[in-house]
Amino acid sequence: MGCCFGKGDEELPPAFDPVIGLSEKLKSGGVHVAGNVISGSGSILGDSPVLQDKAYFEATLQQPGSFAIGVATRDAPLDEVLSQEKAPTAWTFTNKLQGTPVDVGDVIGCALDQGDYPVQVYFYIKGKVVHQISGIRGEVLPAFSVDDGAVLEANFGGREYSQGVPAGFQGIIKSIMSLL
Repeated sequence: MGCCFGKGDEELPPAFDPVIGLSEKLKSGGVHVAGNVISGSGSILGDSPVLQDKAYFEATLQQPGSFAIGVATRDAPLDEVLSQEKAPTAWTFTNKLQGTPVDVGDVIGCALDQGDYPVQVYFYIKGKVVHQISGIRGEVLPAFSVDDGAVLEANFGGREYSQGVPAGFQGIIKSIMSLL
């Protein structure tokens, strides 16, 4: 009948999108974003911190160059490619530092385990762990860096994860308390 609530078959838009995205506020001026595709020069953070114990996200390398994927605090310097060597508040897989070959089309997965101490982040390529960092501190957000022509496409779970999610992990749950 619809007397009080509108048409019964009409779908209402969701009040809250549970999939996180990239922050327009927490990025370098040299970074360009189109949807979840990142290009230019510098770094960008996700629009929600990672608050759950075990979280996963990934990025696909679309164009070669220098890049990084990982986690960082809000105060990490965003004007260059993030690495723990340059920023003590960033924990990343940086292709130029780790020496692991990454080809166009490869997916780099990032799994953050805050459920045990010390907090650890694992990086995957083709479903295998290629790098691991311990000692992550503070509230962190997903972090991506590009330079030298690199283009990354971030995936926070808005589409199926290419590598699957490691056992015990899940996509990042968006925090409505700290939207950026």
